[in-house]
Amino acid sequence: MHTAVAHTSIRVYHQLKQDGTLSKRQKEILAVMKPFPADYSLQELVKLTGLPVNIVSGRVNELREDLGELERGPARACSVTGRTIRPVRRRHPQGSLF
Repeated sequence: MHTAVAHTSIRVYHQLKQDGTLSKRQKEILAVMKPFPADYSLQELVKLTGLPVNIVSGRVNELREDLGELERGPARACSVTGRTIRPVRRRHPQGSLF
């Protein structure tokens, strides 16, 4: 399925990816996350930020895959849903040394 997206939106999205600038929503998500080793499910982040899950999911994926700000943690049960999940967490501050 394709949706109509304004060319200006696409251009801004690609600029943000290239220059590494964090968006307002990405900053909101990082602001509620405690330092390593605290980890979070998407539903826990939804609860902490008050943002809809679709916004949280997209921004978490950008922070993890595109910007390298987050990493996956070990599997555990989500405190909101009880399901087994692979949470995300901030990277270890000295992670590049190991």
